[in-house]
Amino acid sequence: MLPEIERFQQWLRRKAPHASTQIHYVNDLELFFAQANKLPNDVKVQDIDLFIDHCHQNGHAFTTINRRLAALRSFYHFLALESEHAPRNPVIPKRHFIHIGQQLPRDIQDPLLERLFSVITGARDRAMFLLMLRCGLRVGEVHNLSLPDLYLEPAFGSLPRLWLHGKGGAQRVVYLAAQPLAALCVWLNIRPHTSDEAVFLNRFDQRISVTAIQKRLGVYSRQAGIWVTCHQLRHTFARQLTEARMPVTTIQKLLGHACLRTTEIYLHISDSQVQEDYEAAIFQINQSLPLERMQP
Repeated sequence: MLPEIERFQQWLRRKAPHASTQIHYVNDLELFFAQANKLPNDVKVQDIDLFIDHCHQNGHAFTTINRRLAALRSFYHFLALESEHAPRNPVIPKRHFIHIGQQLPRDIQDPLLERLFSVITGARDRAMFLLMLRCGLRVGEVHNLSLPDLYLEPAFGSLPRLWLHGKGGAQRVVYLAAQPLAALCVWLNIRPHTSDEAVFLNRFDQRISVTAIQKRLGVYSRQAGIWVTCHQLRHTFARQLTEARMPVTTIQKLLGHACLRTTEIYLHISDSQVQEDYEAAIFQINQSLPLERMQP
């Protein structure tokens, strides 16, 4: 790893100790400099153009390309903070970033969920993925979860809850329904005793990494004959709350969204009012113009 990238990683960790941004950004930077085969001071605007072309040719998603560009731009911003003689930032937003229209969250339909969880039998993994599906945890929040963050025996009239270290270092509380609570308790009963306070451990009795969690879900997806990502489990949690007509402001708090507009996107994938209005309108249209009579 380049020494500049190491210093950048340390800087990101200091800014947001619990965030997974530094993991993704460092991976993106290593990919870029391996492909460009240049040192940071030698990178030009044209090298960014070539990298974008390379990503396109390899079928990378627009969102992935934009994240890598954001990592590069942030990296050169850091270099400028370090030294007055830092190289010019080669990432030009108007030239390089790809404009993407609003993307609706991709959730998972219930039959596919049943197929997926039918193959997830391990106590640790079942607890991890149920926390994503039933509590809306991000993969980084599952990774960050520690034993002092668990409030499983609250006072009478209160629900068991988790204290989360979320995106951008923000904290929030989420509640545990019976299903994820039971799965978590099964895992905690067999969890190895170790000095590491992480709730979820790897085979070396250390905190499981974000990448390892994602790979585990990939293994189960292949076994189930489908493809599911960790964030789709969180999207599905939001969609199911929307279908249950939970107020959007409550969903916002449970998901930890700083902006209500982010949460409102889920209304578009499961808007019960739009569905009811559509059904009522189509019924009236069919009454006035029943196409069945027009068939030969």
